[in-house]
Amino acid sequence: MSYVFGHSDRELERLAAQAALVDPITREILVEAGIAPGMRVVDVGSGIGAVAFLASSLVGEGGSVIGVDRAETAVAEARRRSEASGIRNVSFEVGDPAELVFDAPLDAVVGRYVLQFQPDPAGMVRRLSGHAPGGLVVFHELDWTGFRSAPPVPAWDRLCRLIVDAVEAGGASTRMGGALPTVFAKAGLPAPTMRMAALLGAGANSGDVVGRAVRVALTLGLLSPDDPGGEQLAGQILEEAAAEASLLLGPSEFGAWSRVPG
Repeated sequence: MSYVFGHSDRELERLAAQAALVDPITREILVEAGIAPGMRVVDVGSGIGAVAFLASSLVGEGGSVIGVDRAETAVAEARRRSEASGIRNVSFEVGDPAELVFDAPLDAVVGRYVLQFQPDPAGMVRRLSGHAPGGLVVFHELDWTGFRSAPPVPAWDRLCRLIVDAVEAGGASTRMGGALPTVFAKAGLPAPTMRMAALLGAGANSGDVVGRAVRVALTLGLLSPDDPGGEQLAGQILEEAAAEASLLLGPSEFGAWSRVPG
């Protein structure tokens, strides 16, 4: 399955902005799952390296993190960021994470927003967990099922529906977060521990959640000639949300983790 968002410069910028918003959620998931100093970790579907950098800060100098992604452009950006920050316990490789061979067993397999793009997510998790006998498998995935606004903000609800339809048309899942227990079971793992969080907007204080959705829509090419530009659309949604003091809810953030038998 191809990555529905592509790997343009706009997409790399979107990933960086997204990471600034959701990294705190991912970090909490990794900490609670048990990512700790000295561990050897692989970050699958690493993109520009945001999760790999989070993991590297948790495993410390005595540990190591390998970030793997199929896209050469994303890996090049991850390497650039690593060199610029001086982080020494993380490296990045181009390739299919499920097909890689490692020179020693892993302590953990982690990933964010990657299973939703796999034609066989359980098969991928099964293959990856084989590299971590007795280790942790930790995934952070989205679920768009409950997006809404209350009182209603029609422009927001329409934007979320456009995003969901486009992602699903591209062959990806918009409900992977809620499917994680099934994926783990089919992969032969024990039932996972799970947590859920969400980015919320409240009236005029909705800039982050609206900006995130608009960036997704722009990357997907969803703004038609009849739509205002990105900044104008964001402003329109914010004005409507402020006028009604509305709650804006986009995708839910699900974390799931389990330990590989053996």
